[in-house]
Amino acid sequence: MRFIQDPEHTPGMGMGRGRGQGMMGSGMGHAGDKDHMIDMDTIHALFDNVKSIKRTVRKRPDGFESITESSDQKVASMLQGHVMAMKSRLEKGMLIRRGDPLFRALFENADKITVEVKTTPNGIRVIEMSKDPYVIKLLHLHSEAVSGFVKDGPRGMAKMHPVPPPPKETRPQPKPKTGR
Repeated sequence: MRFIQDPEHTPGMGMGRGRGQGMMGSGMGHAGDKDHMIDMDTIHALFDNVKSIKRTVRKRPDGFESITESSDQKVASMLQGHVMAMKSRLEKGMLIRRGDPLFRALFENADKITVEVKTTPNGIRVIEMSKDPYVIKLLHLHSEAVSGFVKDGPRGMAKMHPVPPPPKETRPQPKPKTGR
C-alpha cells in the first residue's frame, strides 16, 4: 500500500474519553495493540460530535475522494488525527472494527490500496484508489460506511457492513490423464 501524505501535517489525536489505559492498565489495549484504546476514544468522540461534521464524497472509477470537515477546530483536529491514525493502522495491518466484514476485507487488501491525504483548514481530504476492480468496490462501500457513520452518529457504531464475495481465483486446471 502507498500513502501520499501532506508533508505539512503532524498527526495529533483529539478529545479522547479517557476510558483507561487498556488491559490491566498497561496501555496495551486490544490484543497487544497499544494504540487501540486511543484510536477508539477518538472514534467515539467523533461519533459524539457528528452534528458538527460535514462530509462530501465523490466516487471515482478507481475509488473515491472525500472531504470531511468541521467548523469546530477541536473536531477538525480530531478528524485529521483520526485519518492519520487509520492510515498508520492500514500500513501496519493493525485492524480496527475487527468484527465488521468490510473493514476486515479492506485490511486483507491493503497492499492494493493507495491513499492520498491532505489536511484542509477545517479537516481532511482523502483519496482512496485501487487498480483492482474488487478492491474498488470495497473502497466505494468504505466511503458509504463512513458517510453513514457521520449521518447516523452513535447509533451507527454497531452497524456491520457486508461485502460482496471476493472473485474466485483462476487456477490452472489439472490436465486430464490419458489412459494409454
